[in-house]
Amino acid sequence: MTKERDMQKVLKRLADSDQKINFKKAVSLTPDMQAYLNYYGFHLKNIDYHFGKIDINGTQIMVQMFSSEQSIGTIILLHGYLDHVGILKNIIQHLNDHKYRVISYDLQGHGLSEGEIASVKSFSAYVETLEKLMNKTKQEISGPFYGIGHSTGGAILINYVLKQKETNFNKIILIAPLVRSNLWFFSKMGFYLMRQFPFIKEIRRNFRDNSSDKQFINFIKNDPLQPKAIPTDWLSSLIHWNKEIQTYPPTNKETLLIQGTEDKTVEWKYNLNFIEEKFSNLHVCLIKNGRHQLFNEKPDIRDQVFQKIVRFL
Repeated sequence: MTKERDMQKVLKRLADSDQKINFKKAVSLTPDMQAYLNYYGFHLKNIDYHFGKIDINGTQIMVQMFSSEQSIGTIILLHGYLDHVGILKNIIQHLNDHKYRVISYDLQGHGLSEGEIASVKSFSAYVETLEKLMNKTKQEISGPFYGIGHSTGGAILINYVLKQKETNFNKIILIAPLVRSNLWFFSKMGFYLMRQFPFIKEIRRNFRDNSSDKQFINFIKNDPLQPKAIPTDWLSSLIHWNKEIQTYPPTNKETLLIQGTEDKTVEWKYNLNFIEEKFSNLHVCLIKNGRHQLFNEKPDIRDQVFQKIVRFL
């Protein structure tokens, strides 16, 4: 039996578990938890690890917290579309090394969370999950709080901050944020053409070289938690959200945007202009030769990103 098949069984048991997240008490690692951490490359030396679910409108969302000793702040870390907490180990461990507590969760339909795979009826569901998790977090953990979102995680933070008059975050950081995906108008045209054929419910995923780290690209292609198709419902939700987000008023929340210049996943020049209009207190950092997966780039690019993040915090 292959390593991936063994992991599929481990991951299914974890996803089916009834373990609830407890921010006050670290878990005692089970063999399945340890196998998960080992597979995705986490090293938890001097880290309190919390693992469990939170119920969001009847959907079980898997949450993980990595708490360093004498933490100086708490970071809510949001992953991108088709990803999950497991591939965020580089940034999580870097933030832990700098004394930040990190809370991250698998979006609905992703990773170990419940929900239709890689789909969402409305982006507002993503935002509501963040809102409810933040309500629980601030009741049990003292601030300051910071938000970091990659790609779709960045879109969720953008929506959250623009929608809320008072947010719980002192600062936010957007990493290669999604507003429009690359080749936006072609994507929209393709979507509307597909609507003429209602039996088409999903599109086969094409794994792109969205990092210059070849080892990471090879790992992702074999990762059991990576969806192999993109539901058309998700594309519909993204198109609708793009119209909705235009109507939100701007914010003066202090924000850092980090963007790779070789990103072929999002339409980053449009996105940058849009975010500059909505965020009056915006700091922009362009990473030369950086692709979309900035947390999982080759070390010299990744280190630039991590240094910018810690300095801003």
